[in-house]
This record gives sequence, structure tokens and C-alpha cells, in this order.
Amino acid sequence: MYIFTLVTDVERAIERLKQEGGDFTLAVLYNSSLESEWGWNLIVAARWLDRLGLAAATRLVAEALYKEVGLENKSAISRVTVLKTNDPFVREMTNLYPVAPGSRVPVQQLSAGELTGSGFILYSRKAA
Repeated sequence: MYIFTLVTDVERAIERLKQEGGDFTLAVLYNSSLESEWGWNLIVAARWLDRLGLAAATRLVAEALYKEVGLENKSAISRVTVLKTNDPFVREMTNLYPVAPGSRVPVQQLSAGELTGSGFILYSRKAA
């Protein structure tokens, strides 16, 4: 697995979801190490996901990943975390790491809440 192909695949899934549901407040591909090939966690938050409820939102995101992530990258993602837009972690991430839509920002030392590690911030903007 090459990390940038994983990020590109995840971006495609996020874009698919954005077209179907609406904008994201937060979308982060996170791991304890940027060099890791396994154990990546996709963390997302969006107002339209809030309305769906946790189980339905998680299932929807997981299905989009299944459709968009290539076979060579499927095993790299081990977790999908859907958070409410008013979650303290989401508020902290959007304050500390604002990222314009359509940008991909690698973060070597990501730290917010109890989370420390590395990742790629795909969306991070304060909820309106």
C-alpha cells in the first residue's frame, strides 16, 4: 500500500458522500504513524450525518469506503468513527486545524483531545 493512494481513495469516498448528503465539518484519516500501512481510522462529522444517527451514518460511510477504496487499500482502514458536529473533539480540531474544502493537509504531529498521532485532514471547518 502506498499512503497517497489510500488518501486519494478516501477522498473519493468523501466526495461521493458530500454529493449525496452535503458538506462535512470534519474528515480526518488518522493513524499513530504516517508510515503505517494498517490501522487507519476515518473520523468524520457533518450536520447531515448528525440527523441520520450514529448507526446509519457509520454504515453509510463504511459503504462509501467499500465502494471507493481500491482492493490494495481496503485492509488499511480498520475503523470508521462518526462524531456529532458539536463533539468537543470536532470543535477542537476545527479550531486547531482549519482546512479549506478540497485541500489535503498531512499532519505529522496531530494532537487534539486525547488523540495524538499523524494523519491527513481532508475537511476541517467550523459548523455554521
